[in-house]
Amino acid sequence: MAKSLKIRSWFIVAPSAEASTVHSADADVVVLDLTGLPESRNAVGDFCRAWADLAPVAGLSFLLPAFSSARTEAAIDLAIQYGAASVVLSGVRNGAEVQRLDMALRVAEIRAGLAPGKTRIVALANASGILAASSFERCSNRLAALGWEGGYGPSSDTARVAAGTIALTAAAAAGIAAVDAVSPAGDAAAFLSDCERARANGFSGKLCRSSDQIPIVNRIFSV
Repeated sequence: MAKSLKIRSWFIVAPSAEASTVHSADADVVVLDLTGLPESRNAVGDFCRAWADLAPVAGLSFLLPAFSSARTEAAIDLAIQYGAASVVLSGVRNGAEVQRLDMALRVAEIRAGLAPGKTRIVALANASGILAASSFERCSNRLAALGWEGGYGPSSDTARVAAGTIALTAAAAAGIAAVDAVSPAGDAAAFLSDCERARANGFSGKLCRSSDQIPIVNRIFSV
């Protein structure tokens, strides 16, 4: 398996975001969201160029739409064009979709004149993927982290089962990090509890969509 990503905070941002503001949030990894329809290539290019000026060594990650959207391949090409260090695939139903992404990345890398195999994969399992969690073990040498998409109350039985399943699967696959789902923004105390719960359950990092959450994530997952 790919080497685990030692990352606490994954900050998902829109291509229209101000790169300097995003940079000041101090997230471990910035994930540029390509799931919007339609995606603006100009906005992606503008953000990536501004980011390269601010953080030339810090490669971007890119959030890809699920294969069920029929827009994944176009987003892959865009991510590789702008030098993706990793891609985060949303709505993953099983390990076979990770294998499919692996092959699509290889084609895109070769087409771009790059050595194939460098772009790492983070898979975000949906409900079907959680039920098929065992299929992610040894499905791709690129797979560096496994997460889940959330959408349930953090204290619900569904959330407990989902989070536990993903964390245990990631632990069982040597070198794979477990990434917790996005939590609602606004309530700092509730978010702190979410982070502490995730860390106690074996997660090494968390997805965020609010810059206010980044300091909390970085602190809790540094313990």
